[in-house]
Amino acid sequence: MSSVLHLAVEGANGSYWPFHSAEAASTGVVLGMKPEKIWETPRSTRWTQGAFTEKAEYGGDKVDMMTIVLSVHISMRPGSPWEQVYSEFRRAWDFDEVTTLVAGSSSGVRRLGVRLVETPEFEPDVDPGYDNYGLMIITCRPEWPFWVEDDVIDVWQSASGALSGSFWVSNPTNRPMHPKYVVDMAQAGTVTLPDFSWVSDPKHEDYEHRDRTITTPSLAAGEQLTIDSYPDELTWRSNINPVFIGRTAGIEFEFAVPHHTPLTQIPVSASVPGATVALRQSRHWTTILGGE
Repeated sequence: MSSVLHLAVEGANGSYWPFHSAEAASTGVVLGMKPEKIWETPRSTRWTQGAFTEKAEYGGDKVDMMTIVLSVHISMRPGSPWEQVYSEFRRAWDFDEVTTLVAGSSSGVRRLGVRLVETPEFEPDVDPGYDNYGLMIITCRPEWPFWVEDDVIDVWQSASGALSGSFWVSNPTNRPMHPKYVVDMAQAGTVTLPDFSWVSDPKHEDYEHRDRTITTPSLAAGEQLTIDSYPDELTWRSNINPVFIGRTAGIEFEFAVPHHTPLTQIPVSASVPGATVALRQSRHWTTILGGE
């Protein structure tokens, strides 16, 4: 794929608008100059300083809300007057439903789901009926402020005489990756999964957890257990036990796979044959392209 960025809109109504590409002009919708806050996930730092001290204290950083502003040129297209193009493109955007920005480049295809922050502004220079043209200003915001690629999935199944195995895990992105496991049990038993700290410095406080594993509570035959290690999500979800978390003794998955982690083998095992474990690895980027 070309190193030139191609950007499209997948509308909340199912429409598709390649508004920054070679096909844009033929649709009557073209992205304008200087799109704002679209390139990278915004972060800010926190600092404190005493009234009479010379030194400032760093208090960490956080992800801020991402507010994107796009200017879009609306004009007629063959067979369609400007007002039809305007109306069709306006229906692609909504407050309650998600519109997806799709970015294609040499880095792959990344998506960002957004909603309108406010009613789009329409700013024609004159009556658009005279020149079949007007400028639309769209202000939108994602709930999840990261550009998303398709997940990578690896599956392992235990068998008689082969109750242990491995996954291949990697994280080529520029932010930590929190694995998700889905466990399906053909018969009652347990599964042991990795929760490595990925720390190689013996002086680091998490060095002792570099080989940490977690064994699930005993699962029933036919039970499906979903384990989401992202801190803001419920870690344990069972298809037959809505209060499964009460069986975990407060144990949580603590560690993410660091950014730019090369392909690495990690262990998995089960106490019985017929256990199937799917490892879902997200690919979330802070940038619309690059970051590898």
